[in-house]
Amino acid sequence: MQGGGGVSNNDPAVPTPRDFALLLLGSGEAAPRTRARDQQADDAGLELKRRVLAEVVARDPAPADFEATLVAIVDAFGEPAGPTRAVARMVLEEWRMAATAPAWVPHLLGEAVAPRGKGNRRGGNLPA
Repeated sequence: MQGGGGVSNNDPAVPTPRDFALLLLGSGEAAPRTRARDQQADDAGLELKRRVLAEVVARDPAPADFEATLVAIVDAFGEPAGPTRAVARMVLEEWRMAATAPAWVPHLLGEAVAPRGKGNRRGGNLPA
């Protein structure tokens, strides 16, 4: 899962991997959405993302160890590893994005604490 740039967590605006996973879980980012088509594949992918995020919370990795922790999670989940590796890569890229686009973190926090009501669509208004 090697890729672009490491993230230093010296900036208090950058959440730890554990805090970021909690934000994603609470924001509805990994919640099912209502669509006018079969949701089985979407639901499976979102459940896998929730499992990966929950494992990140449980392991509470240091920022420097986040990528290695995600690789260990992929290994621990076993075969088929492809979907888990893709979800782990996405989580890592989202965390790196939070480090470079700090306006996204308060947005996720707002999503996490917003009341959930009928028709309340999550993630609709991302900051510019």
